[in-house]
Amino acid sequence: MVEIVRDQAEGLRRLFTHDFVRVITVAGGKTGIGKTHVVINLAVSLARRGKRVLVLDGQHGKNNLAALLGLKPRYTLTQVIRRERRLEEVMVEGPQGIGIIQAAHGLKSLAYLDGADQDWLVNSFGQLSKHLDAVLVDAGSVGNQSSLSMASQEIVIVVSGRHDSITEAYGLIKLLSRNFAKRHFHILVNQADTEYEARTVYHNMAQVAGRFLDVTLDFMGHIPFDEKLKQAAILCRPVAEVFPAAEAAVAFKNVAETVDLWPHPADDSARIESFMQRLIVSSRLAQDALNSGVN
Repeated sequence: MVEIVRDQAEGLRRLFTHDFVRVITVAGGKTGIGKTHVVINLAVSLARRGKRVLVLDGQHGKNNLAALLGLKPRYTLTQVIRRERRLEEVMVEGPQGIGIIQAAHGLKSLAYLDGADQDWLVNSFGQLSKHLDAVLVDAGSVGNQSSLSMASQEIVIVVSGRHDSITEAYGLIKLLSRNFAKRHFHILVNQADTEYEARTVYHNMAQVAGRFLDVTLDFMGHIPFDEKLKQAAILCRPVAEVFPAAEAAVAFKNVAETVDLWPHPADDSARIESFMQRLIVSSRLAQDALNSGVN
């Protein structure tokens, strides 16, 4: 009984002090699996549930998250690291009020920050804590996927039914488990014809992972093929916002509900400052692993 009361008190404390921020890295294969669209629509679906969401855009090039939404940020995380701009100046507002920070180049520099710059960056993000419920990270390149996945509380692996997508996703899980001791992954099957197909992809991955890796995979859900997704992309809008009754939009709504049911971390890992500290350390570990040729 004492434990129950303590748990309830802790939950209420976090609710009223707003010090809980869920950090989710969305990772997957190289290209063509719709990972960035997953981030956009999941962020919007969470925002529609009343969550205050920040997206860290780790993608390079013309297909990054901001570009897919028709946004042109003037500044990036790099300007914050250099102390040229405050975090609030770098953030742009996306659909449903989500915040977006273009972070691809800045993330690459984290492994080389000195102590003063680390403190500046951690404190900058700490000031956002009371204004956020969730941070979604579009992990971008393989190098960023390693460091961001190590630092995040939750890892979502996006996979399609294609053989190469499944192979790449399994390879990423293998890398993160064997080299960086990550043990739990959420599997989201994108571009699936049916739920049966999606669950078959998941069960095959879980079976192989169970035999050869010390990890657990859980089925997060699936996003069906939907022409409304293409129409929304042409409009530079999330399907969850512009076509809320579409099959894909309903699927993203269900996935957002699933995320809300995930347990809250019971320690300081729930603070965004802790995430940034872990991200700096993991960036160095990932860079060291890359330099030494670990795979």
